[in-house]
Amino acid sequence: MKKINPDKMSKTQLDRLGAAAERVAYRTTHPLRPQDRRALARAAHRAGRPRIGAGAQRINITVEHTLLSHADAYARKHGLSRAALVAEGLMRVLAA
Repeated sequence: MKKINPDKMSKTQLDRLGAAAERVAYRTTHPLRPQDRRALARAAHRAGRPRIGAGAQRINITVEHTLLSHADAYARKHGLSRAALVAEGLMRVLAA
């Protein structure tokens, strides 16, 4: 498709282009084909962190200060995040 630079068009050409744009009506459009709908969905999908398993959900928990300090020290020593440590603990408890 040829690009149109409106800065280089005459007033007559701009008027003609505007009139053509106004003639587009709902009846002259058509619904998206399935492949176009999929392409639009892919383009609209926001990129982000890849989903692991069924995804993740943020939760709020209350933990005693000393226990949290010990947990953070353990996680740091073993190269884990706090969330990874909690998830690992939950998996071990639920597997027992």
